[in-house]
Amino acid sequence: MDKFGFVIHPIDSGLITRSFNEPGLDFMEPGALYGKRTVERTLRWLPPFKCADITGVKSKTGKCIEGFFIFCPLIPEQMLNMDQQFVLRKVVESCELAEKLGANMVGLGAYVSQVGRKGAQVDKRTKLPVTIGTSYTIAVAVASTLKAARDVDFDLSTASIAIVGASGGIGSICARLIAGECRELILTARNETRLDQIAGILRKESKTKLTVTTDVRKAVRMADIILFSTNDPNLLIGEEDLRPGAIVCDISVPKNVSEETVMKREDIIVIDGGIVSPPGDVNFNFYYGPPPGLAYACVAETMILTLEGKFESYSIGGNVTIEKVMEISSLAEKHGFKVAEFRSFYGDITKSRIEKTKAAIKKRKKHAESKA
Repeated sequence: MDKFGFVIHPIDSGLITRSFNEPGLDFMEPGALYGKRTVERTLRWLPPFKCADITGVKSKTGKCIEGFFIFCPLIPEQMLNMDQQFVLRKVVESCELAEKLGANMVGLGAYVSQVGRKGAQVDKRTKLPVTIGTSYTIAVAVASTLKAARDVDFDLSTASIAIVGASGGIGSICARLIAGECRELILTARNETRLDQIAGILRKESKTKLTVTTDVRKAVRMADIILFSTNDPNLLIGEEDLRPGAIVCDISVPKNVSEETVMKREDIIVIDGGIVSPPGDVNFNFYYGPPPGLAYACVAETMILTLEGKFESYSIGGNVTIEKVMEISSLAEKHGFKVAEFRSFYGDITKSRIEKTKAAIKKRKKHAESKA
């Protein structure tokens, strides 16, 4: 049976305590047994290890595969601030462990995916094919955003959609995929030259109205639907920047929209646009973020390639193409992967929030019609 490995790491102390059922490791809680520095230093010298088997993945073609999580014991701050050759060795060791355990390919998740030029250097140093899942993440983000809008009865043909981070590899392809779905597409990022290049491509591909600006808050205030795709560690907007009834998909790592904004604005929906339902009766046997039975798109891409027997390095080095996004989408459909019902990374999206968002959208639509 074909197998895959997927490398994960602790995003924060809360994830560690929940995943391993070790409340004493939560150094952010009052009375914690260990200080933050102690935990960080301990993690630094731990070797990568297998933390769970992934079972029950079964394609609708009938093919079954198995997988496992490899735990790379470095927190985000360490990956960003420690000697990069040390961090790269840790990730390579994680991939080598996956190889020893019989994997045919390996995926890299979260901050691990950014190490070594987005997996390119890792790929050169390991025998296994490598992917960081960007192609399917793009496909799922776009599909989730459009699905969320339709689920709250938003007429996409009248919508203004903003892509924050449109000059990047992910944001630019999201823009090209979304362009034909809306009335106006707003592109925003810090790199004005790159923005103009993307706009030039879009003008050749689509007749959708384009607006280009380096002012993120201005772009968001103009938009009905916003897709965040940046590597900016800062919160880019406040609650006052979002229109009533706004739909927001934030696939940035770390997130660009705060929990406080979501909690204060009950008339908006902020979704985690990178979650899918894999085929079969999937059990991850480990808490790594999504609800039971669901997968991040980066994990799903590794599964899809394994089910297809397409053992080649796929999404690495930031060199993602629209052709690969379309290909992985087709393969996902072939094997039975589905975009999950929309969810938020800040808790469940309540019926009350959905109804308030719908009401705000209807009110804005009625106001716009009265002025027409």
